[in-house]
Amino acid sequence: MKKLTALAAAFAAAAAFTGCTEIAQEPGKSYAGKEDAKPYAGDQFKGDKAKWEASLAQRSQGQNDYLRMPSDKK
Repeated sequence: MKKLTALAAAFAAAAAFTGCTEIAQEPGKSYAGKEDAKPYAGDQFKGDKAKWEASLAQRSQGQNDYLRMPSDKK
């Protein structure tokens, strides 16, 4: 009976201590895939970054609630 109690206590201690270990957080290997294409490299902008940025700024103005609300101030 003492052997069983000691074994159970050892198992409980081992189970409690396994929850305290830290998991390694560094990646196993680096990314070896292809390089991503630039968002402005498609047919619409043909590599013109300034045109892409202007289009992005114009699109974001449609999401600005302050500009979308009607002006009640007269």
